[in-house]
Amino acid sequence: MLILLRHGQTYSNLDHKLDTLLPGAELTEFGREQAREVGREILNDYDVDRVITSEALRARQTGEIGFGAAFADIPAVPGLQEVNAGRWEMMNSREAHEAYLRAFRGFYRRDLASHIENGDSLSAFLTRYKAGLNPWVDPEKTTVVVSHGGAIRAFAANASTVDPGFAEASYLPNCSYVVLNPVGEFGSWQVEKWARYPLR
Repeated sequence: MLILLRHGQTYSNLDHKLDTLLPGAELTEFGREQAREVGREILNDYDVDRVITSEALRARQTGEIGFGAAFADIPAVPGLQEVNAGRWEMMNSREAHEAYLRAFRGFYRRDLASHIENGDSLSAFLTRYKAGLNPWVDPEKTTVVVSHGGAIRAFAANASTVDPGFAEASYLPNCSYVVLNPVGEFGSWQVEKWARYPLR
């Protein structure tokens, strides 16, 4: 089982900035509390075998605050960072957000050529994200992966049979998560949970 957990609230989130490059912003105090709460929830509801994070500061902080008491070793894994915003990095304008989301519509629909100007294409994103995650994919183990909202939705939409419209509409708030059962070929994995949304 893969539990793909979005990090807690950051200062860039408060300013609505497209903060995708490493190391990125740190958690707010509220984000730290979110991390504590979701760690308790996941450890109570799932038999977790291991926890990994992206290399972003916010993901590493979420992993440590949420799960550090239960796991001495929480590796920060290259490749699991957010979809690169390219020319829109650290911008918070309507134009920037619309351009970023326009590319994601293609990502959810498995259009490998869909891309963000000077940033990631779906092909480039999946190549690096899968390379980082693949060594940790094991149907016999439950792995928490602390990552990023856009990256989780794009990856899950391509890894599973979820409806693209559902993936596009089902935003992941901070410290919400998607649960995937990675059995079978990539692209046919089962979605067990997508935040608080009823699965279609």
